[in-house]
Amino acid sequence: MNRPNPFASNSFFKPAASLLGSANTFNITTRRRSLSLDDSDTEAQRHTPEPRYSPVIMKEAPAGPSPELRPSPTIPIVSISRSPSPFATSKSTAQSEDEEEYEMCNVSQSRPLVAKDNMEGDRSIAQRIFQKGGIGQFLFGTAVGWRVYLGLLIFWVGGCQFGTLLMNRFILWTGTYKFPYPLTLTLLQLCITHLFLLGFAALTRGLAGPLRIIGLGAIVAPSQAYNKGNRPTRYTGGLRTKSVFTNVSNWFVHGSGGIAGGGLFEFQRNTAKHVFPVAIVFLAKTVLSNISFAYAVMPMYMISRIAVIPLTLILTAVLLRQQHSIQTMSSAMIATLNLLMTSIRPGERDPWESVVAGVFSSAFVALYPVLLLRCYRQLVSDLVPQGDLLSTSDRRTATVNTGTKEETRAYWRVLHYTSSLTIAMLVPFVLFSGELKQIHRNCYFLDVPWFWFLMSCAALGGFGVFSSFLLLVKATSPLSANFVSLPRSVFQIVVLSKFKMPAHSWVGAGLCMLSCAWYCLARLREGRGRGGYGAI
Repeated sequence: MNRPNPFASNSFFKPAASLLGSANTFNITTRRRSLSLDDSDTEAQRHTPEPRYSPVIMKEAPAGPSPELRPSPTIPIVSISRSPSPFATSKSTAQSEDEEEYEMCNVSQSRPLVAKDNMEGDRSIAQRIFQKGGIGQFLFGTAVGWRVYLGLLIFWVGGCQFGTLLMNRFILWTGTYKFPYPLTLTLLQLCITHLFLLGFAALTRGLAGPLRIIGLGAIVAPSQAYNKGNRPTRYTGGLRTKSVFTNVSNWFVHGSGGIAGGGLFEFQRNTAKHVFPVAIVFLAKTVLSNISFAYAVMPMYMISRIAVIPLTLILTAVLLRQQHSIQTMSSAMIATLNLLMTSIRPGERDPWESVVAGVFSSAFVALYPVLLLRCYRQLVSDLVPQGDLLSTSDRRTATVNTGTKEETRAYWRVLHYTSSLTIAMLVPFVLFSGELKQIHRNCYFLDVPWFWFLMSCAALGGFGVFSSFLLLVKATSPLSANFVSLPRSVFQIVVLSKFKMPAHSWVGAGLCMLSCAWYCLARLREGRGRGGYGAI
């Protein structure tokens, strides 16, 4: 059966053709009549440039019940104008400054991973430093601030090490009040350093408000102890009539105040078990270094400890699985050899005890930052229950990488337990060494304030090194933390020699400083290659 083909006749397309024809006729008629309504509008349109993104400009009809401008009910109301592209590259020359600032604000909000310093310039960085939380934001949130922080930290640690060594030289070697008893000297300085730690922790708690305002709330010492599960423990017993005894008991036993927030004699078995190896290594390196320094001159003291950097390279590669580049290893070894050339003095002899103590102390000096970093990481992981995240130390500056509550508590715990365990282990050695009897017979100046002033100055320098060395290890690496001793050693040899050295020592000092600069540049390039701020 033959059926008629509907597409063969022209009547099938007639409704659509008539619809398009009527729409075209309506557009032409509407445009002509709208242009003839007002001659002034026509003249204005001649002088007004059309936007590039809109090919047809539909002029709005004046308000009024004009039936000629109303669309026909048979024509669908479809907007044929195109909206401007959000990715348009051309801008109007008459764009105001407010609109530019608004666009820059939108770009910075839509790209949170892009640093605002790259878009706003150095002037905005300087302005934000003095804002709320600006110092912490600048130091830990910008590349320039991070380098400034590293530079200040390296200069502080190196300066404190040099000051401590200089004061110990005065106490052990020179002056009327010579005190050639290294074990007792170490114990006294460690006790005074522990007092400085208590005072510094109390100071940070007292200045907690201003420190949080400027963005440095992460350094505030915790005020209460945390038990397992990261929950604060508070003492709830006692009567009001015994408030004084309750506060004293709370401060000593029940966990508040002190260095790490758990009281003056805070002690937890699991934490002490992690810190105990660090305390042993710290005690060995401190005592052996003081023994070697007490019986040897400065050049021989540096020669006996020349193996610190090579041992650090080996230990970081074995224990921490760190891979060092060729530039890092070359610059470190060349700087070490140049320091050896600077320290060589022909014709000088020293007791074998000082040489042996210096050689063994170099092994513990190289091992100390490695164990310190591992212990710190272990304490941080112990403070965070499984499944939980690290909580920021300041909610108002949560985006700034200034540290977390767990990291802050782990830092203060490392300081407290290392200092306490070291003092406790050193006391028996001092009692059995026989130094106390010799001090009782020979030292008649223990009641002189000047002697205790020198001892306090040396302990203050030791406090600066002890409290900042972990920060330096965290910010850089164990190798870089020990590498700071190379330029410091060159400087102290030149100063203590009163700038009177042989020619080969001056050549070695110059080459050592150049090698240290080479090491810093190599580490900065490696940090940039890993996507960081160029950490050393």
